[in-house]
Amino acid sequence: MEFKSLKLDHVGLRVTDLATAEAFYAKFGFARDPEEFSQESKACGLVHPSGLRIHLIFNGEAAPEGNVLLDSDVKRPGYTHAAFIIDNMEELTSWLNQEGIGITEGPVILGDGRRSTCFIRDPDKNVVEFNQILLEPPPAPPEPPIRAAHARA
Repeated sequence: MEFKSLKLDHVGLRVTDLATAEAFYAKFGFARDPEEFSQESKACGLVHPSGLRIHLIFNGEAAPEGNVLLDSDVKRPGYTHAAFIIDNMEELTSWLNQEGIGITEGPVILGDGRRSTCFIRDPDKNVVEFNQILLEPPPAPPEPPIRAAHARA
């Protein structure tokens, strides 16, 4: 099987308080999708006007060490962050400062100059990364022509 049209449907984030998390992500333009809410499953889908989706799993318990994947001495496997593409890093950092949202790292240039990156934490210490793409990747090489098994003369 080839995965040529593989796309991301959503990012799932475990949170301790739904209202707090929902208000935080609303600042970035996410809104509740009523068709993606389940009190029984403790899941709340948020959708952004761009089509991006976040599922808040609201059954978390805060850990004393913070984010158990990133803040403890033992590094355990798991998803560490979501990374979103933005248009302008300077505008983002100015807005984050106005909103009182702390930047935990960056902005810094990464990927051999491909992107300007900064990181923040949500109220549950989940990491969110923002990238301004500075250099577009080179185009993919063309696919080789398909040759007929039996050429006719």
